Amino acid sequence: MLLRAGNLTLLYHEGSLRYFTINDQEILRRIYVAIRDGNWGTAAITIHDEQIEPSVDTFGVHYRWTTDEPRMEGDLSIQGEADGTITFTWQGTALEDFSKNRLGLCILHPIEGFKNEIVRVIHPNGEETPSAFPDLILPHQPFMTVAGLEWNAINGLKAQLQLEGDTFETEDQRNYSDTSYKTYATPQSLPKPVDVREGDTFHQKATLSFSGEWPLYISPDPNVRVDMAGEAQPLANWGLCWPAETRALTPKELELLRKISPAHIRLSLDLKEANWKDHFFSAFQEIEKLNIPIRLAVKIENQSVPDLNVFKSKSLIKEVVLFNESGTTTNELLDRALPLLESRWPTLRMGGGTDNFFVEFNRNPFEYAKVDFVTFSVTPQMHCFDEVSIVENLAGQAETVRSALALAEKPVHVSPVLFAEETDERLHTPFAASWTLGSYKHLAEAGAESITYYDVFGPDGIIHEEKPTPVYNLFAFLSEFKPEQIIPSRTSQPLRCSSLILEKANGWKTTLIANHTDETFDVRLPGAVVITLKPYEWRSIF
Repeated sequence: MLLRAGNLTLLYHEGSLRYFTINDQEILRRIYVAIRDGNWGTAAITIHDEQIEPSVDTFGVHYRWTTDEPRMEGDLSIQGEADGTITFTWQGTALEDFSKNRLGLCILHPIEGFKNEIVRVIHPNGEETPSAFPDLILPHQPFMTVAGLEWNAINGLKAQLQLEGDTFETEDQRNYSDTSYKTYATPQSLPKPVDVREGDTFHQKATLSFSGEWPLYISPDPNVRVDMAGEAQPLANWGLCWPAETRALTPKELELLRKISPAHIRLSLDLKEANWKDHFFSAFQEIEKLNIPIRLAVKIENQSVPDLNVFKSKSLIKEVVLFNESGTTTNELLDRALPLLESRWPTLRMGGGTDNFFVEFNRNPFEYAKVDFVTFSVTPQMHCFDEVSIVENLAGQAETVRSALALAEKPVHVSPVLFAEETDERLHTPFAASWTLGSYKHLAEAGAESITYYDVFGPDGIIHEEKPTPVYNLFAFLSEFKPEQIIPSRTSQPLRCSSLILEKANGWKTTLIANHTDETFDVRLPGAVVITLKPYEWRSIF
C-alpha cells in the first residue's frame, strides 16, 4: 500500500516500510524487524490485528506480532506525519529461553544516489564523525557505534535518522550482493550468541525526520520506460553447474541439453572426499556426451597437493579454479599447485577467489597476478526471501563485479549464481526466469567475463523431472539467438522490470523485457513501441 507523510512517499508491505521517496529520489530503502537466532536462522513473523489508517498526507499503522521459533510476541506501531517525520516503534517479549545473534530493527539505505555521499555519524555519547557511504564495497563496517545518521536527502533538505534502544552499526551489504547498506542493532564485535531468557523485553525505535526546504510534491510516474544507456560491449558467456548427484543423463535430458549451448559446465570436486575420482569420472562421461567445455572447481587440502594426473588428457577441461578446504584461494595454495598444473597443462586457464560469496573474496586477498581470472558466488536470498527483496538485490550483483574488477584488475567470473542457498521450488517458475534475465543483464553490463548459473538437471536445475523449466526456455532463446554484444539499458522502474538489449555479429538486435511482478503493465521501448507484459513474463522484441 502506497502511503504519504507530507511530500514523502513510501510503501507499506508485509509489516515493513519500503522505498522512502521524494519526487523519484529514494531516501531510504527499508525499515523492518529481524530476529536471528544463534545459528543465524531468521524467524518468520506473523502479523495479527493489523490496523492501517491512511490519509492524504499522514498515516498510522499498528499490529501485534508473534514468532514460533523462537517464541516471542510484541507490538509494532508506525506513524507518518505531514512534515515527513516517520516514527517506527517496536517492542518484543521472549516467551521462552533461546539464543540470539541479532534482534530488532534493521534500516536499509539504497546504493543509487548514496555512493560517496557525505554522512554525519552520531554516536551514543553525542560525539559526531564525518564520513561517507563507500563507493567500492568495503570488507568491513563503514560506520560503528551508531545512534544516528544525517545526510543530504535532496537539494536543500537534510534527513536525520535517530535510533534508540540499542547500539547500532552499518555494514556494506553489497558484500552479500544485496543492493543496500544496512544499519542494524547490536555490533558484530560483541560476543554472540547471546542468551535470552523467558520474560526478557526489548524496545527499539527509529525516527526519520527532515530539516530544510521541501520541494513541491510531484506524483510518481506510473509509466515504465526503457532507454539505452551506453555503447555496445562484449557479452559475458554463460554456463551451468553439474549437480552433486552422480547419475547418467536420461535420453530426454540429453535431448534437451543438446538444444542449448552453455560456454562451460562447472564441475565441483572436493579432493578430501574418498570417492571424488568416482564422481569425476561419472560426471565427465556424461559431460563428454554434450561436448561442452569443463571448468573444474577443485578444493584441495591445505598441506598437500594430490596427484592431478587423473585430469590429464581430458581435453574438455579448459579452466581450473583452486580453493583450499575453507573454499578460498591463498598464495600458499597457488605456490604449491600452480607449478604442477602449468607444467602438465600450460594451456589451462587458472582461476582463484572463493567458492563462497563476495564477502570472502573481499576479505581474503591474494596475489591476483598468479591467476588468469577471479571468481566468487552470489545469491539474492542471503538475508531476505520474499520476491520483492529478491528483485531488489539484482543491482547488487553488478556492484560485486565492479568492485572485483577494481580490486583484482583481472577478468571476473561469477560462479555460481545461486537462486537460493537451499532448494527453492520457485526456481522452476516464471518468476525465476524473469529474475535470471535481470541477473544476466546486471552482471554482464557490469563487465563480468563469465557467469555460471544453476544445475543442468535436478531439484536445483533448469531441467526438472525431465521437463524444461521457464529458466531453461530463457537459455534456449540465448542459445538460438547467439548474441555477441550487450548494449547497456535502463528502465524507469527497475524494481518492476528489467531490460536486456543484445546484438548479434551482423548487427541484428533484440530487446528482452522481463516483468518481475504479479501485475500486468505496459512498457514503452526506444522508438515509442509499447508492449504489454503479463505477470512474470519475459519477451523478446525485434
